[in-house]
Amino acid sequence: MSRATLWLILGALSAAGCGSSGVPRERITFAVLAGTSYSAIPGVQVEGAMVEESEALLKKAVADLNAAKDLDFVVIGGDLLARPDAMSLDRFKAILTGLRVPYYAVLGVSDGPAAPAIGTSAAPGGAGGAGGAAPAFSDLPRSAITWAFQGRGFSGPDGYWSREVLPNLLLVGLDTVQPGQRAGHVEARQLEWLDRALTENAGKSVIVVAYHGLMAMHPLDESAAWRHKLVDNAAAVRQVLERHPNVLAVLAGDGRFAEGHVGGRIVYLTSPSVTVWPLAYLLVRLSPKEAEAVWVPLAGDALRRRAQERLLSSVEYRGVFPPGEDGDTACVRLFGGKKLEVYPLPAIRP
Repeated sequence: MSRATLWLILGALSAAGCGSSGVPRERITFAVLAGTSYSAIPGVQVEGAMVEESEALLKKAVADLNAAKDLDFVVIGGDLLARPDAMSLDRFKAILTGLRVPYYAVLGVSDGPAAPAIGTSAAPGGAGGAGGAAPAFSDLPRSAITWAFQGRGFSGPDGYWSREVLPNLLLVGLDTVQPGQRAGHVEARQLEWLDRALTENAGKSVIVVAYHGLMAMHPLDESAAWRHKLVDNAAAVRQVLERHPNVLAVLAGDGRFAEGHVGGRIVYLTSPSVTVWPLAYLLVRLSPKEAEAVWVPLAGDALRRRAQERLLSSVEYRGVFPPGEDGDTACVRLFGGKKLEVYPLPAIRP
């Protein structure tokens, strides 16, 4: 995005009086909540996640975001629920109604029938979650989750959508989940829709949100252990995005750690998880000169220590690093991610 284009967006925001104060601002700010893995049912487990603390963490996130200055909107980056049962869905939505700014969602692999994730169950005990047998609840179909979030990006039965969330700023949500598969994919019909939507909105700047990543953030992303975290036809999707100079950024919700890379004119970001250490959300600020991404912790030291211990007992996350203290350090360093990263816009939007 050129500086002139971003100034036009910010000028339109000021003219429209966006924000509670109505004071002209020089930046756009939004938050990303990824891996909320919410459950109202005791005993549900997700690999490495503090599911038993998901309600407290979500409520803390809502309170923090309501107190944030000049926040424009919130993105929910997939894996909204630990399992898609009706009780959890209703409570999750009820908590989010407390947000004072709009929120928009994409779905993850746990938000409807898909391939079972490693360590995901409703069994008692284990490192993945709280003890105690979980009662039997029927999972909702993925279509029910989509319809439950109509107006939160979704408009109709499709899992992908576009919405002008601010004057001259288009948010695009992709559906990268394949039923029965852990790896992501964007089928031809959705790619054609994406190309058409970007063309029709050529005068607007665009942020794209997806559950699976469109660019590897770490060498492990291209290994057999973590390849499922990426879209398997990511190159084809990036090719579509790169044809449109109005695309500014792509956010991925399944990264589980904060990272960013620049590809062509686009900055690709991943977010930490609300329920996996470091128990944090991502705050993104766009200004005429730079894009800033910072992760914000949601828990105190005691809970974060417990979460780190659970991370280090996780087969999927800790198991891909070498044994011993060096492996522990590498795992913690990666999931701790980049606390703060700034991307100069001239470098990514010539």
